[in-house]
Amino acid sequence: MPSISFLKSPKRESQSIARNGPGSLDHDSTEKAPGRHSKRGYFRSLIKKKKPNPNGSELLASPEAPPILMSTNKPLPRRPTAGTSQSDSPPNPTKKLERIISPIALDDLYKLFSGAPQFFVRSEGHHTGAPHPSVAFPWDVSLQIRDLCDHVHIRDEAWGCVTAWRHITLQASQNPDAAKEPHKNQRACFVPRCRERPNMLSMQGIERGTIGYEAALEMGVADASQEEVSDETPESISERRRKLLIDKDGLRPLTDSILIDRLMSVSDTYYKDSNKHRLTVELYSELFTQFLYPPTRVTDSQDPYSLQVQIEALINVLAVPHVWVNFSLVEWRIRLGQILWGFSPGPDVLDEVTVNNEHTYEPDTEKYWLLLQILLSCELLLRLDAISKNIDDGLEEPKPPEILRFEKEAKTSVKWSLILARQWLENIKIVKMDQEVAIPTKAAPGWLATLTGTYDETTPFERIDVIKFHGRNQTRQLYGLLHFARILKWPNLAAITAKVSSNGINISDNSETTSAAGTPLSLSTQRSSSYFPRQRPGAHRRLSTQKIKSAIIHPAGWLSNSYLSGLVLPGEGLSHFLISTLLEHDEAAVDKLGDEANLYGGFVYAGRSFWSTACIIGRVLAAGKGASECMGWVSSDVIPEGSDGDRWVDIEVDTSLQDDLDKQTRKPRIWCKKEIEAHGNLIGGADASSVLPGDFVFPSDESLQQPLAVNLECLHLIPIVDSVRTSTDETPTPMTGNTYSPRIETYSAMINFIIEVDGEKKDVNLTLIHDACFVTAHPCIPSTKIDLLKSPTTPSRNNSYESSAGYPESPSLSAGHPLHKAFTYTRIPILDILNMSSSLPFSSLLSPPQSPDPGYSSAHTTSSTIPKVLVVDCTDSTTINFPTRSITSPEIHHDHNHGSDLEILARALCAERGWNALISRRGRGCVACSVREAGALGFRVVLRLA
Repeated sequence: MPSISFLKSPKRESQSIARNGPGSLDHDSTEKAPGRHSKRGYFRSLIKKKKPNPNGSELLASPEAPPILMSTNKPLPRRPTAGTSQSDSPPNPTKKLERIISPIALDDLYKLFSGAPQFFVRSEGHHTGAPHPSVAFPWDVSLQIRDLCDHVHIRDEAWGCVTAWRHITLQASQNPDAAKEPHKNQRACFVPRCRERPNMLSMQGIERGTIGYEAALEMGVADASQEEVSDETPESISERRRKLLIDKDGLRPLTDSILIDRLMSVSDTYYKDSNKHRLTVELYSELFTQFLYPPTRVTDSQDPYSLQVQIEALINVLAVPHVWVNFSLVEWRIRLGQILWGFSPGPDVLDEVTVNNEHTYEPDTEKYWLLLQILLSCELLLRLDAISKNIDDGLEEPKPPEILRFEKEAKTSVKWSLILARQWLENIKIVKMDQEVAIPTKAAPGWLATLTGTYDETTPFERIDVIKFHGRNQTRQLYGLLHFARILKWPNLAAITAKVSSNGINISDNSETTSAAGTPLSLSTQRSSSYFPRQRPGAHRRLSTQKIKSAIIHPAGWLSNSYLSGLVLPGEGLSHFLISTLLEHDEAAVDKLGDEANLYGGFVYAGRSFWSTACIIGRVLAAGKGASECMGWVSSDVIPEGSDGDRWVDIEVDTSLQDDLDKQTRKPRIWCKKEIEAHGNLIGGADASSVLPGDFVFPSDESLQQPLAVNLECLHLIPIVDSVRTSTDETPTPMTGNTYSPRIETYSAMINFIIEVDGEKKDVNLTLIHDACFVTAHPCIPSTKIDLLKSPTTPSRNNSYESSAGYPESPSLSAGHPLHKAFTYTRIPILDILNMSSSLPFSSLLSPPQSPDPGYSSAHTTSSTIPKVLVVDCTDSTTINFPTRSITSPEIHHDHNHGSDLEILARALCAERGWNALISRRGRGCVACSVREAGALGFRVVLRLA
């Protein structure tokens, strides 16, 4: 506690000292007077020795005037006289104020970063899973800026099923009926808060072979990485299903005929009576007298027949575990078509094969339960649509408790069943076949008919296999197939077009001609032999340690039927169906390639190579001049050496990367919401009220690379010993039949380049070892308010700094946004990196030379923890006069003609070193925004292209 003795009067203090002197100075009474006189003399001598202050400051030292009290009302000092030196006078107050650096106003900060993307990761609410990443321009109101995106739009109506997100399709096919198709989605409908991961809208970036910001973060929580952990056996699942039908608190037993009739009726209701308002009592009676048992307790006392009661009852049935197909798993979304159009064995082979490991005793059991699940999901969807229509008409408003209860009780598997129901109602039409032709005289009864006692030997039993599933939008799907083939520059495009024109491509009606032996492996699982949890049904094969990612290409197979019908669930399945349908209806391709396909590798056919974007070769070759990309597949004119003729190949890669933060933190990057938004923040997470003009630098975009010429010589495929995977060793079964497909071998890939610099040529060989990921940098619009940083309060900069930090003679070379000092980077020409050893630690590349130019490299001047970024300069001095994009016309043309061997070289370098990279191109985005996005993604490398 500070002393308050200075508040006492000096006179009283002296009197106190006089009174208390004997007790405070000395206890000897004989020395009282001399001690008092000596102390008084001591203080007087100190006052006399004190020199006077010319400005009158001697008053501060007087004991009569305490310094704190006197200084409060003290006038400002006078100006010095002419004879007084400058050093003795205080500084000029006006000049002192001019040197004070004031923070940037918030409005000026908005103007400075106008057109700069901001990166977010936000949760969509309770029970919605991982948060949703997004890019936005919250400080801009211009639609030209707010509509900027880093991915291409869906270009055909037939491909809209790839995503569950709301989207706008840019119709670019040659379908004459595209504009005439009715838009059924304009009516009020229910949209479940459930989407595919990663977002398929973001799976094709503007740069070929890349993905967008959203997909890059969602890859860590992709649907394909989710596994259903269950110890259930086929017998236990069958027992659960029997119990569900026997109990009086759930599902009523339905015969096949009732199930078929009700599916047809629901479809007619959806199309014909969509705007008709039906009484809830009528719907209640229909539901609880035909499909479900009435609820045993009243959940809505005000209206026991309400739609809410019916919805809760349907949800409770569809949420029963280990009974229904879980379409939240990617493998089931693809196998949907196999159940509907797959091989259906006859009674003579009933005990020899199994389908789905559950068709042990009844060949149509799985199809029955799938159709029953579709029916219940359609019933639930129609009631949810009715509520949505009532809300749209202003008849009722949803209650928050009801919404929360629905989101909690409707599990992810139930929401995916609703997505399936919508696809079914929009695309599938059921047609009954002639039972006299389709059914034998003595048809085997279904186990359900035996269970319910409805089977009669005297009358033919109507089974599920007497119906056909037709596509309502088959013309749309066919033109989408032609559009896909046209973009990929398919060799036999004329033959495919002729087939479409002559109605030569249709959904197969005879399921017994369809092979169901193989399905493709999921993009991110890389674990099981196929989508089947165990071996292929009825197949006896020796599973090797290599991933088996094969599909049997069969004419009029279930892969084609899945696409032609339009019954495609969101996710990666559409890319498999497109390429499979194209191959299955090209007889020349099947003859040369065989009927076994590796849908995650690639193949060579008729002078071109085709690669899945899941393959590192496809992502690297996509940067070439003559490459094209469409819906997960890349076509290139680069033919690999080492593979004999036209055939399928598989590529081996290492999934470990040097800068993979997911493996370092042991959790996906998307869950680090605070780090993502702080590492991608415009001001590095600093306080907006304390940002100074000197906290920013303008990264230079001048080329550091001397002129060079890069030529891709060849792509080598090196066979891996004992990597052969073939189906020729399998024992033929009714499920597989006799296969004559050639062997699919696994290779490692290496690309050879010739680089010429100053007349000298150099060979460069890069091995595509790592499964690197490439992301398109989000576009930005350069700010026109960079002069806000050039104010009298800005610290002085020397000339060299000004030329590289944002005030050059050529403004186009630094047109963009400033970069906060919390972000650090180093720019290195790609040729310099190639000259360094591949074993050199990544951290050594980030160490700049002494006294680096701030426009080319920066160092941390704050306590920021944002990792430093390596900007690889993939340009040279010949690209200095690149065309800049007009600020008033920021439209992005997705049909760009970019691409070069230099860009292939840059991606191959990342694949060899194990670097995920952000692809940043001049004229589309600035260096500063690319560095910020790399910080948000956790990437350490940015490839800067011309």
